[in-house]
Amino acid sequence: MADLLERLSDAKEHVGPKWSPDRERAVRLRIEARVARRTPRRTLLLSAAALAVAVMVLALRHGSVLAPRETPVASTTDSRPTELLRFDDGSNVTAKSGGAHVAALEVAPNVVALRLDTGSARFSVTHNPARVFRVTARNVTITVLGTIFTVSLEPKGVHIGVERGRVRVTSPLGERDVSVGEDAVVPDAPEIVGASPTALPGPLPDETETPDVPAPHEVRLPAPVAPSAPSSPPAPSNPPRTSSWRELAEDGDYANAYKMMTAKGAPAVRDEPGDLLLAADVARLGGHPEAAVAAFQRVLVAHSSDSRAPLAAFTFGRTLLDQLGEPHEAAEAFATARRLDPGGALAQDALAREVESWSRAGDASRAHERAEDYFRLYPKGRRAAAVRRLGGLD
Repeated sequence: MADLLERLSDAKEHVGPKWSPDRERAVRLRIEARVARRTPRRTLLLSAAALAVAVMVLALRHGSVLAPRETPVASTTDSRPTELLRFDDGSNVTAKSGGAHVAALEVAPNVVALRLDTGSARFSVTHNPARVFRVTARNVTITVLGTIFTVSLEPKGVHIGVERGRVRVTSPLGERDVSVGEDAVVPDAPEIVGASPTALPGPLPDETETPDVPAPHEVRLPAPVAPSAPSSPPAPSNPPRTSSWRELAEDGDYANAYKMMTAKGAPAVRDEPGDLLLAADVARLGGHPEAAVAAFQRVLVAHSSDSRAPLAAFTFGRTLLDQLGEPHEAAEAFATARRLDPGGALAQDALAREVESWSRAGDASRAHERAEDYFRLYPKGRRAAAVRRLGGLD
């Protein structure tokens, strides 16, 4: 035991460090250097730990940061188009430009009539063969059965673009069909009374023979009103600068021309074909096609021998079919146009439109008969494909 204690005492002398001032200074410098090297890493680790704690707190407050939100945050700017009008069958009108405005002139089971007053709008129309859907923009009328198209009021005209289906574009410069993927631009121009509305070529060689057609539809007209001075008619709202509704019509301002014409009463329109036709154009192009009926009828009853009567009958048929949704009466008006001028420039188109009118009226038998008349008179006619389809000749 004594030997063991002695060996332990000797070992203690060898193991125990012999501290001196120099050794103490060297050890302290090494420790300080090691601490200096570890401080940035410790600071980084502490910052990371603090960030992790903050993320965990936020996750506990708002749910998991990895899980998607059930309701997305709404954007400060809504890019969806503004819906201007919606109909029960799913048809709708949306704005394509700021300030676009569309007015509903008539909404009925068999006809929908709208008017684009400003800007650009997109019309999505549900297919319905029993209903006429039309849009008026300035002096242009677009008629459809089921399609998607855009109408834009531009500084020098009306632009129509078709996305689906087909539309019929009618204006004082003519009439044409616009199909999917096509565009049409109708320049602004005042209606020229007495000019052909379809700008058709001259009669074909075989247009001299005409089938027997029914007499025009009998129409009762009110007795002519004797001219008299108007008794202080109410001033129209937003009075135009000019005092003549005819001047407004020539300038293409049909809306104000209609206001002034109606404010002046019956004496405002002279009982002669030119003035009656201009009054009819003011009504139908100013958004009141039903008011054009009396003027057309007056030309056909009282001035049927005038050279402008065939044009009146043809335009009357277009108004009845495309704007008023009256295919039966339209067919008779087109028949009258052919009867008044069998070999004229309007005869072929009048017969084709008569086939279309009977087809829309649901009278397949008459549509078929008139289609056969068309191919007998015009074997290679301009509207052969449409007549064959509408007349059931396929």
